[in-house]
Amino acid sequence: MGRHGARLRWVVALVSVTVAVLATVDRFVEREREWAGGGDQVAVTVEARLPEPDQVPATAAALGWPDAENQVRGDPENQSVVLRLRWSGPSRVGRYQVILLDGRDTPARVVRPYAGWDAAGGTGYNWAGTYEVLAERYSWLAGTASRVTPDGSVTAPPDAGAVGTRALGDGSLVAVFRLGPRALPLDDPSRLVVAFCYVDPDGDVRWAKQVLVPPAHD
Repeated sequence: MGRHGARLRWVVALVSVTVAVLATVDRFVEREREWAGGGDQVAVTVEARLPEPDQVPATAAALGWPDAENQVRGDPENQSVVLRLRWSGPSRVGRYQVILLDGRDTPARVVRPYAGWDAAGGTGYNWAGTYEVLAERYSWLAGTASRVTPDGSVTAPPDAGAVGTRALGDGSLVAVFRLGPRALPLDDPSRLVVAFCYVDPDGDVRWAKQVLVPPAHD
C-alpha cells in the first residue's frame, strides 16, 4: 500500500503540474492573440480638422462638443488638431485611451492632448507607466517609449498623453490636441495616426489598434 500510495501521489502531482503548465501556455497564447488582434472586433473611424486658432472652439462644436465656445481655446503659437472618433463593437469594462501621433517624425511622435468630450461630458487625459508596453509590442508606437536623460534618469516622451473615454460598445469622442510650439505646420491630417487602445479596470493595456487619419475634406 505504501509503495502504491506513493506512486499514486506522484501521478497526481505530475498531472497537476501538467495541467498548470498547459493552462499557463493557453493564457500566453491567448494573450498573444489579443495583442495581435484584440482590436479587430471594434470598428473605428476618425475625422480630423486643422482649424486656425480662432476657429478651434467652433470646429469642436461642429464635431459635436456642446458648449465648446466656453470650454475650448486655440493657441496662436501651437497648432491644434480636432478629432472626432466613432466606434462600434462589444462593450467592455474599462477604458479606451486615444493617443495621437505625428507620422512626419520617425518614430512617430506623441502629440500632446489638450481636452476631450464624450457623451458623459468632459474627459481628462493621462499617461501611465503601464503604457510602456505599447512601444514593446507595436513598432509603430516606438515613439511612446520612455527616454533616458543625460543625467541617467528615465522620463516619458515630452508630449506624452492620452485622452480617455468609457469602453462603450458604441461611442464617440471629440478631442483636441496640440502639435507643440516647435512642430512644423501641418496641412495634411493624413500624416497623423491614431492609436486606439483598450485599458482594463486594473490599468493594464490589453491591445492597441492603429487608425489611419483620412485627408481633410475639400
